[in-house]
Amino acid sequence: MEMKKRTIMIFPEFNNMKYIDELRGKYDPLVNKVRPHITLVFPFESAFTKSEIYEILNCMLCRIKPFEVEVQGLSVQGEWLFLDLAKGKIPLIEIHNILYANEFAAYKPDWLKKYMPHITVGKFNSKKECENVYLNEQGFNKIFTSLVNEVTVEIIGDNEESIIEIEYPLYSNKHQ
Repeated sequence: MEMKKRTIMIFPEFNNMKYIDELRGKYDPLVNKVRPHITLVFPFESAFTKSEIYEILNCMLCRIKPFEVEVQGLSVQGEWLFLDLAKGKIPLIEIHNILYANEFAAYKPDWLKKYMPHITVGKFNSKKECENVYLNEQGFNKIFTSLVNEVTVEIIGDNEESIIEIEYPLYSNKHQ
């Protein structure tokens, strides 16, 4: 059985994505590896097959309907700079909790105590450096909105690149 490193996430599509890309271009070392995203299941290594993961998503998320997210405002978490969610936290937390309560429970990181959905826009060498950037970027207060209608599973490549494996559509009338 081949072990693969994966993440389960949402890739919001914002009309004004260029502003997030510009901010990430300055501060996020993964800017050229993965698009802006909201992580639902943090990186894990498993021998699950693509079809096994699809069936897990189909079973666990079959009743989750598409929903809107709104992102606005920056925050600091240690050495990380985040864009915060102003709307859509509840369904994201619900999906996160469903997945970690079931087949992905064994992969929940020890450091993950309370899940707060966000988009990472920067990673720094120290908390102080991150806080300084946060203070300098206080003018970054644009609003970003997107309809979330799928959950994505990516394989994390050898060079940290994102390789899309599954795009699971959320429940809609077409499923009936």
